[in-house]
Amino acid sequence: MKKIKLKTVDSTNLEAFRQLEKYPEVCVSADIQTKGYGRNKSQWLSSEGNIHFSFGKIVEVDKVKNLSLKVVYRVFSLMKRHVSGELEIKWPNDILLDGKKAAGILIESKIKGNIAKVVIGIGINYSYAPIEESAALKDRISISKQEFVRLLIDELQTVFNEKVDLRILLSFIEENSFFKKGDIVKFYSGEEVVTGVFKGFSPDFAIIIEIEDEEMLFYSGEVKKVRKS
Repeated sequence: MKKIKLKTVDSTNLEAFRQLEKYPEVCVSADIQTKGYGRNKSQWLSSEGNIHFSFGKIVEVDKVKNLSLKVVYRVFSLMKRHVSGELEIKWPNDILLDGKKAAGILIESKIKGNIAKVVIGIGINYSYAPIEESAALKDRISISKQEFVRLLIDELQTVFNEKVDLRILLSFIEENSFFKKGDIVKFYSGEEVVTGVFKGFSPDFAIIIEIEDEEMLFYSGEVKKVRKS
């Protein structure tokens, strides 16, 4: 695996894709991202001292199946072992610490034929919380930033080949989810806004929302809790 450590980069995900033109497996980290982004190209605020990290790998397309579910599980479990406080998974790709965002995950892929270039981008507020609604791990984590990143790489290197029991994985995700079954939620996708009841997650990690007695699956969008169950 090619490891690349940079002082400044536009985006570790973009750099990982560039490096995959030369190497089959890469790890890119940077102190600062000038154009860091999350889902739907939303801005990810970058602060020196935090973790800006992307793992890229060229794999067969079938290795991408259930990848989002497995990555969220792996990152959350690692944090759970070393971070004190209440950790929750906020669908589709955020991890909350005491109700505030501490980490975000962005998985992107470029597919040609049976081959996929996959990049897993992870941003973690290790030292600083860039906005009021976010949280930092620094005073709540039992290991150094360098050790945490090393363990994170170990976790991600195994995620493409591991065989998982989806029922156990989904049960774990739902148990640790910010959204609990029966919660009233609002779902936002573009200009569309719908209100319904959270019913859980599908095996491919779509969120299931009951709207007017019909269960509907959504694969992307923003969900906000209106009322607890």
